[in-house]
Amino acid sequence: MSRIVLRTRKFVISNVLHANDTPHQIALGVAVAMFITFLPIVGIQTFVAVGIAALFRANKAVCIPVVWITNPFTIWPIYGACWVIGHWAVADPSAAGQQEVLAHLQAVDATSASFFEMAYWKGLLDQLLSFGVELWVGCAIVGIIFAIISYFLALWGVVRYREKRRQRILRRELQRAHMRSGKVARRSEPV
Repeated sequence: MSRIVLRTRKFVISNVLHANDTPHQIALGVAVAMFITFLPIVGIQTFVAVGIAALFRANKAVCIPVVWITNPFTIWPIYGACWVIGHWAVADPSAAGQQEVLAHLQAVDATSASFFEMAYWKGLLDQLLSFGVELWVGCAIVGIIFAIISYFLALWGVVRYREKRRQRILRRELQRAHMRSGKVARRSEPV
């Protein structure tokens, strides 16, 4: 496995699945982050997701990797699809054309040298805000759908993982107890 996958796995297991939070709190954190992920607020979405997770007493650690689904490399297909859904939902004939919006989204260059400068992120946010209500409506629709689905999947996954872990621990304890009782019985046998 690659180093990134191993680090991500370690983060998820140690900071999320073994947290003292309930499965509901962890799943709620995933749902909040998934909703915020699809909002066109790239650059500040981590802060917004952690803040909202804190308000709802959800797991905040899970928000960080989830909101990174939308990043400068993935925004044009994600927000392009969201804009199309929003355009369909709003059906505003005076709105900008689909080709024009998709061309603007594809023009975002995540490989430029200014990627690490604040001006890049401000320009990106300004550009996303200029697409109007279609983008926001589409992102809200997609965000709500993915938040609901991810809540139930995360809840199921956390409960299942914890139950399997509990069973593994019980099996180990039984094996240790059985081994200890076998040693005690062997010591008490006459030689």
